[in-house]
Amino acid sequence: MRKRSFVKAAGAAAGVVALVAGGSALHGAPRLQPCANSEFTASIGSAAKQLDPDRLTIVLAGDTGFNAKGAKVQPEGFRKDRQILGFADSLSGVAPDVNGDLAFLNLETVVTDRNDLVPDSKGQKAPYNFQSHPLGLKALIDTGFNMFSLANNHSMDYGANGAQETLYHMAVAAAERAITYAGIGTTLEEATRPGCLKLGKTRVAFAATGIVTGQREEHRAGKDKTGQASYRDPADYQLVVNRLAGMPADYRILSIHYGLEGRVVPDQRQLKDWRGFASSEKGIDLIVGHHPHVAQGVEFNGASLIFYGLGNFLHPGTAEMSRFGICRDYGLMAKVHLARIQGYWRAAAIEAIPVTKTNMHPERFAPEQGVRRIYALNYLGAQLGDGKARKACASPRARTAPGSIALKVLICSAARLGRCAPGGSRRRRSRQSSAASSRPPARTSPSMAPPRRSASRQAFSASARTDERLEVSRAARRRWL
Repeated sequence: MRKRSFVKAAGAAAGVVALVAGGSALHGAPRLQPCANSEFTASIGSAAKQLDPDRLTIVLAGDTGFNAKGAKVQPEGFRKDRQILGFADSLSGVAPDVNGDLAFLNLETVVTDRNDLVPDSKGQKAPYNFQSHPLGLKALIDTGFNMFSLANNHSMDYGANGAQETLYHMAVAAAERAITYAGIGTTLEEATRPGCLKLGKTRVAFAATGIVTGQREEHRAGKDKTGQASYRDPADYQLVVNRLAGMPADYRILSIHYGLEGRVVPDQRQLKDWRGFASSEKGIDLIVGHHPHVAQGVEFNGASLIFYGLGNFLHPGTAEMSRFGICRDYGLMAKVHLARIQGYWRAAAIEAIPVTKTNMHPERFAPEQGVRRIYALNYLGAQLGDGKARKACASPRARTAPGSIALKVLICSAARLGRCAPGGSRRRRSRQSSAASSRPPARTSPSMAPPRRSASRQAFSASARTDERLEVSRAARRRWL
């Protein structure tokens, strides 16, 4: 079998290099650079002195790949519904929205240009094995993505050889463009090593972990063994989070691939590990979840922002989701707009963009349909708090802070729309108010005050467009109801 010429330093899980400008046109941010003392895959020349930004935008997207189960890779694109769709064409519907300074997604596939890799059974009778051509990765980077989680239950679909193929092609891409990636490696040290990107003087650190199918020991990274750190192994999970928390950075992002498939509310493990350990104990700024294939709620826990599930983004190997109803038929793209407030980076505004056709060609919903998905998403977010949102909906005398009335309308409308039941069914729709159902809520201005540590739920932020509005619950450290 043909083997790659593979150098461990070039295949580090957190490879990063800055040869191409990567700032947002919205803010005129400086180009991306590697953080000092971080691992990267190529030497770089000195960069011009950059001004430190006071605004940053982070784009988030969910599970991504470019092939169906067991399909062969081909440079022309991927085959779906008896046609070949080019990689760039498949991204054209959402490309205008990938315009942040940083853009994250979960790369749920092996990246290789070979069709002779042996699929791993993963101990299953009918395993799902995914592989994607490197030109698909190039299309993602060309679109604007520059932060990749490699830690998921498909990273080892073709065993250690497949994982090394992925690392090889990520290193090649990082030698040409400013990207970072994390989650797998040729050793446990590499698999748990955070990545880091620098914009001006601002350092953004990034780490990733995820489930290993069947907790198979051969897929878990070791001292001299290729693999990934296992999220279900407490020692591995804590190692990933501790290394991220200990890395000198101004903002820290943690990617976690875990959750019950098809379930729209987080389970107790998510609340304990994400809200409890990563957020409350370690102070991770942004926690991004994926794996359930559906969107879950969004909350603040103190200053930490948690997306429990982004759902699918673009993956021909996943189901066509429109048949699953309004609570589960969309993937969630998000834009987190950060502002430097009193020396700290805080989320000043959040945009949510529900996308459809995630199994072939993701694109926005029509505005009215997008608003309906936001209603459902807001309701899920309200369940993560201490119940004040539901009380506010029920009380005719309830008041909201100036500028937040539209957010209350969104929450109450979501409740009237029908609860998104945890297990799959949706309760019957109750009556909707004509005011809430006849038109989208008005635009509101985001609060610029720094979030306070609090056990109560508070309204937060708004989006720039009526079909992208997201109200986020400030987390209570209590069980979701």
